[in-house]
Amino acid sequence: MKILVTGAAGAIGRVVVGELLDAGHEVRAFDRTPIPRELRDRCEMQLGDLTERFTVLKAVEGVDGVAHLAAIPNPEGGNDAILFPPNVLGTQLVFAACEAFEVRRVAIASSASIFGFAFQNAPHGEEKIGPHYLPINEAHPIENCDVYGLSKQCNEMTAGMYARRTGMAATCFRLGWVNSVEKLNNWTRRALERGMEWKSRDLWGYVDRRDVARAFRMALENVESGHHILNILAQDYWSVTPYRTLLELYYPTLLPSFDEAVTIGYDPMHGGWDTRRAQELLGWKSIHHWSDHEELQDLAEQRRAAVG
Repeated sequence: MKILVTGAAGAIGRVVVGELLDAGHEVRAFDRTPIPRELRDRCEMQLGDLTERFTVLKAVEGVDGVAHLAAIPNPEGGNDAILFPPNVLGTQLVFAACEAFEVRRVAIASSASIFGFAFQNAPHGEEKIGPHYLPINEAHPIENCDVYGLSKQCNEMTAGMYARRTGMAATCFRLGWVNSVEKLNNWTRRALERGMEWKSRDLWGYVDRRDVARAFRMALENVESGHHILNILAQDYWSVTPYRTLLELYYPTLLPSFDEAVTIGYDPMHGGWDTRRAQELLGWKSIHHWSDHEELQDLAEQRRAAVG
């Protein structure tokens, strides 16, 4: 297939480009800045702005599928005023162009922060919004507390509308904290050792960029119709502390739902994010975990010993 990758110069986009090329697909890379030279020599590059309709039409013309990742990636830095045009309008323009050129397969980057608690800063004296139950599946209530999460909710709804109207496949990936666990260094070790408070809002979830790229490839190769929303996070968690201990410290009210899930077969080593729908639809499982690296086996052993 010939596949358009938007946001191709980004940290995730360039890995998606490489994954698709290595699988034998043709790639048209789209971004405001060029992709790295080693990838640019292997594919077509188109520079442009996602909010320009005719530029997006040109980018989509002639492709068989779209991996849509271009967006402002978080709500930090006071970017509320500029976030909707690229994130929401840009996504709608991509889907409209796919409808115009009868592109039948689209996969887009949504976010696990859509649920509302990852970036939340509650007013002084007010209780912060947190998860309703664990593990979090795709049916968990959405309670946005930031414009970024709202933009992702809009995009999922846009994807659903175009899937219903055209019959195209529109797969939305709720990505957790996207990391690069193959680049191990002193920061990785320190982050794992201090990760209790630091990653508590993410429920200590993460996913390697290579696993994200595999999910995009698998959706574009295999999903032929329907609107699908999938959690994409590692079947692991970012801490050396046993997960139940983390819940006792930070989310004690969630222990009953987590323990109930474990009694009926959920693996507690997968942490607080349920990715079984991605496994059922795509056959996707994460294969890149910090705990598998030889350089971190002492920390992995420490966690295993504490669990039991």
